[in-house]
Amino acid sequence: MKLSSQKVGIIFLSAFLFSTSAISQNNDVSINRNMRQPQAFSSSDDTQDETTEPPENPKVSLPHLYTYINSGIVEQRQSYTREEIERTNAESITSFFQAAGIQILSYGAYGLESKPSVRGFTDETVRIVIDGICVNNAQYGTFDFSTINTADIEKIEIVKGGFTEQVSDEGAVGGAIYITTKKQTLGHHFSADSSVKTFFNKNSPFDTFCQKFGYSGQISENTFLKTNIKGTAAQNKYPFINYKNKTSVREHSSVYDGNSDIKLSHFFGNGNNWNIGNSTYAARKEIPGPETSLTTGIQKDFDNNLSFNVSFPSINQSLKLDGNAAWLSNTRFYEEQTESRHYVNSFILSSAADFYKYERFQQAAGITLNVTHLNSTDDGIHTLFSGTFKETSRFFLNDIFSVTVPLSIKFSGKNIAFIPKLGIRASFKYAAIMLNGYRMVQFPNMDDLYWGDSSYACGNPDLTPEYGWGAECTVNAHNIFIPFSICVFTNYYTNKIQWSSNSSGKWMPQNVASAFYLGLDVSFEKTFFSVLTVKGNVEYLHNQLLDKSNKLTYGNRIMWTPDFVGSLIVSLNAKYVFISVESNYVGKKYISNLNTSYTDPYFLLNSSMEFQFWEHIKPYIRIENILDADYEAVPDYPMPGISASAGIKCTF
Repeated sequence: MKLSSQKVGIIFLSAFLFSTSAISQNNDVSINRNMRQPQAFSSSDDTQDETTEPPENPKVSLPHLYTYINSGIVEQRQSYTREEIERTNAESITSFFQAAGIQILSYGAYGLESKPSVRGFTDETVRIVIDGICVNNAQYGTFDFSTINTADIEKIEIVKGGFTEQVSDEGAVGGAIYITTKKQTLGHHFSADSSVKTFFNKNSPFDTFCQKFGYSGQISENTFLKTNIKGTAAQNKYPFINYKNKTSVREHSSVYDGNSDIKLSHFFGNGNNWNIGNSTYAARKEIPGPETSLTTGIQKDFDNNLSFNVSFPSINQSLKLDGNAAWLSNTRFYEEQTESRHYVNSFILSSAADFYKYERFQQAAGITLNVTHLNSTDDGIHTLFSGTFKETSRFFLNDIFSVTVPLSIKFSGKNIAFIPKLGIRASFKYAAIMLNGYRMVQFPNMDDLYWGDSSYACGNPDLTPEYGWGAECTVNAHNIFIPFSICVFTNYYTNKIQWSSNSSGKWMPQNVASAFYLGLDVSFEKTFFSVLTVKGNVEYLHNQLLDKSNKLTYGNRIMWTPDFVGSLIVSLNAKYVFISVESNYVGKKYISNLNTSYTDPYFLLNSSMEFQFWEHIKPYIRIENILDADYEAVPDYPMPGISASAGIKCTF
């Protein structure tokens, strides 16, 4: 029998609490043997093991579950563990996304703007959800990945496409990136990570310094504390070949930033727990602009996220309840020729329930309410109310066929949308076949609505949501020599918001664009001899603009969307050394919808080596862009050539 990842998480947590009196001495949690087990995407045979009682004297640890595509899930999902993320030894999470086969639109080295693109969609169409809370900036729709300390990440799940079963957030159009932060640990643990980076610039041989500290442990029998601190100083003075075909050095692009996060967790009763946490990010960034720019600017960020969560994982062994309250504060100052200030404060309440009592039926429902207050030099002062109600029903017709029906009602300001979805899964010995279809809806962000009125440009408060329809067919092959997942997807998207000139000649966002997407996504993973792992992902994307009112762009390819994106990771995990080699390819992409100019394809090769000389000490080396490729992810914003980082991790 098989079961959803949410249920299995409940089982494991219940088993842990049952076996560990340090957390709950007088409330034993029994295990429901009729619940469905997950089917992991791995090189080993997928079996249906029966759940067993924990041993009398187990080795106590906090368990976690990682799956690629779950037996109860029909969406295409890639999962990455804490160990995989940490072993990249990357200074930011964007480097890890590149290794995972996600196109990154970057405007420079560490700390400067970078945006993931999933299936040709970017910005607010890709939702970032951290511990159940969507953290996309309501003003811009994007998220600054510099604000995340990679040392605090437990798991990353990338859901591609608009089919999102989880009820914590709608998932938008392009997909969703779910990030789970590290949880509590037994005992007391200290960690430190120090690194230095060079771009082989003889005038600045040591370019970037990064320092991390972490602590996690128990402060009482049932209470846990976790905290992480990170500071980075990056000059980002990297050599590149400029537009005159001469070697130049990137100037005025330094970044000085720091993160801190703290979380207090308390367990009570039948595995119930509450968590309160706060994360802060502060940065001073020089924004150099394109390489031909004569002016530079200063960007100052201060973000603070305060959250509270309460969870009841097993009410009468039938129901899981979660509640969240959060305050997200984003402050940004621009100091250029004219200064601007932007204050965004969002207050979020969300709750979710998962009913798992019956073997053939599961029901999940969630509601999120959001109030955002914006005070911006460019947009003025506005308050926006938004929210989502979502339910997901799963029907297990037999041991082979299951049906998933997520339905959602979403509103933002005066806009409201109904978003239906349907998924069907058939699980066989050697493969699982998944078919699903869904509606796609994306609401305008606050910049689109309220950008300051002027003689030449302004926002458009009458914008309506972007929408469309999508469908996918996925085959997840297992119990074979090389397990793989292959997905064919298509989307028709219309009413897309595009900044263009209106009938009065004013530049403003309008619902004018339509497009067609057709793509193929292939992922595979194989471990040889228990030490050598090969993991790859390839995506081919074809799209066309279908706005007949614009003859210059009709039938053209959408800007910023490469035809091919691919990655390959080969890693060797020996007793005293871990070595990984990451390759990433991004194909040709046009820089405007006129399709008259484009950026050249580029191939990146990175490597990370980590050594285990002693139980508590791990020195490491990371080399990026080994081939010293001259490339631009965004036109006129040169990216770094070869660089090398060296560091040491200490854990106690």
